[in-house]
Amino acid sequence: MCLLRPEKVVSVCILWLVGLCVLAVTQSSLADEFPAAPEGTFSIVVIPDTQHYKLVSKEGEEPVWENPVFESYVDWTAANLTSQRIVFVSHVGDIVDLNEAPQWQVARDCMDRVHGRVPYGISVGNHDMQANGDSSLFQEFFPQSRYADFDWYGGSYAGVDGDPSVSGNNANSFQLFSAEGLRFVFLHLECNAPDDVLAWADSVLESHADRLAIVTSHMGLGPRDKPKESRDYFDAPKGRMTWTKRHQQRGNSPQQMWDKCFQNHANLLMTCCGDQSRSQALRQESQGVHGNTVHELLSDYGVNGMRVMRFVPRENEIQVRTWNPMTSEFCESTKIVADVEQHQFTLRAQLTTAE
Repeated sequence: MCLLRPEKVVSVCILWLVGLCVLAVTQSSLADEFPAAPEGTFSIVVIPDTQHYKLVSKEGEEPVWENPVFESYVDWTAANLTSQRIVFVSHVGDIVDLNEAPQWQVARDCMDRVHGRVPYGISVGNHDMQANGDSSLFQEFFPQSRYADFDWYGGSYAGVDGDPSVSGNNANSFQLFSAEGLRFVFLHLECNAPDDVLAWADSVLESHADRLAIVTSHMGLGPRDKPKESRDYFDAPKGRMTWTKRHQQRGNSPQQMWDKCFQNHANLLMTCCGDQSRSQALRQESQGVHGNTVHELLSDYGVNGMRVMRFVPRENEIQVRTWNPMTSEFCESTKIVADVEQHQFTLRAQLTTAE
């Protein structure tokens, strides 16, 4: 029988505890890694509102802005196009905080990191246009001509009475792409899209009724009624919003956009939105008039992450993950939304298209 002296026992115990700590750290690191997408799956990235600009120039100098949050989201996307099998990127709008050229330049520089490498679309948010719906600066930095050479770019709404400044020149656009045998039409509609824009959206969805449809529009889910007090943004009943921010009397609320357009299309699979940083993450399932299930998803995470939606056609499911490239970890809880099931969840979906 071999007996260890007390000092040897202490040494063995220390080594054992160190080993456990190393193992725990290793397991934690592995748990925080984003596993690569397996064959037969693909991913769509949804970038939330990117209003997080920092003024880095000195007082009296020309304004110089930077946006490390936006940069981290597009950099991670660009670096993981292959490993995550990313086939499309959607931006929910509020691309800028101030609708001024210096911030738009930063935004275009950020999107240039994925431009030409993966199909993408952008919804124009309320911060990206004037009150009357004039989105001329967005159109200057992200015009239709920027996408003319891409076969996945379907086109855009022309605008009102030949004037593209309101609603035209890529302010409302659609994209066409395929992945794992599934064909998609993806619309990006401006905040509070008016009736003429919705009529155009109807025509696009009808023309591509044999494709699965996804729509991103800036406003969607949040406080159902327009908040009267600050706490209403957090505490009031939430769902599809019944109020507007842009296009004045012409603008449609998210509820009106659903009633007039979205619910009427049997191929509509999902809507994505942002806008509500004080709701941050919210989702609901709705039924279209044809009995199709429509998943409505809000993500406005700020610095807490972006959405990566992994489609698994063989299982008829969409694995929605909220990933924070700035910390290299999954977002499981925030101060506003503690429930992990609002950040990491799986949707059931009939991932088929008509022959």
